[in-house]
Amino acid sequence: MSFGENFKFVRQQKHLTQAAVAEELHVARQTISSWENGRSYPDIGMLVQISTVYDLSLDYLLKEDLSMLKHYEVQTTTSRRQQRLLSVGYGINLGLLVVSYCLDFLQIDSSFSELISVALIVMTFTLLLNYPHFDEWATTKREGWTLFGLIMMLFALNLALEWPDIVAALPSASTVAHTPSAALAGEASGFLFGVVWHQFVWTMAALMAIEIPFQRLKRA
Repeated sequence: MSFGENFKFVRQQKHLTQAAVAEELHVARQTISSWENGRSYPDIGMLVQISTVYDLSLDYLLKEDLSMLKHYEVQTTTSRRQQRLLSVGYGINLGLLVVSYCLDFLQIDSSFSELISVALIVMTFTLLLNYPHFDEWATTKREGWTLFGLIMMLFALNLALEWPDIVAALPSASTVAHTPSAALAGEASGFLFGVVWHQFVWTMAALMAIEIPFQRLKRA
């Protein structure tokens, strides 16, 4: 029997509807139907949850379903590949962050620093879009406040590092007096956006540089 047939047999044996099972496993009823009809399979975590909730061995659920075993083999291979890519991406992002800090600290403003900034933006958002464990960063109220405090601290440190450049870029009283208000408003808006954008990228890159290895150690 396939996994879907085994799963359906157990559900019917316990006189449960698909809706009742879906509610207990916190999934949609259509998901249960899809599993029973062999259109999809639960992931490893859900399979363990099914085994625990219904007091069934994984051997019983997987028995004779070679296609399901193949599915999990492919899933495991894909997961390992994704982990390798994320590790490489994390290393590149950390290196770009360090170089970016050094260039800013040394007041080096060149095409190379602009290239580093663009690369840091790309890598930071690549990690933000592909990192799968953000939901584990604040599983309790205490962890949530700790994470919030870390973000605020990093933002403050980054702002302090860039503050001399921000002050130096402020227009003088003479410039303000001889520049139309519309032009001043446009320049101020563009400058403010650039500062906020830079701070956001720096803060998120630094946050992931700290939290990703910390969360990996916590899971281990």
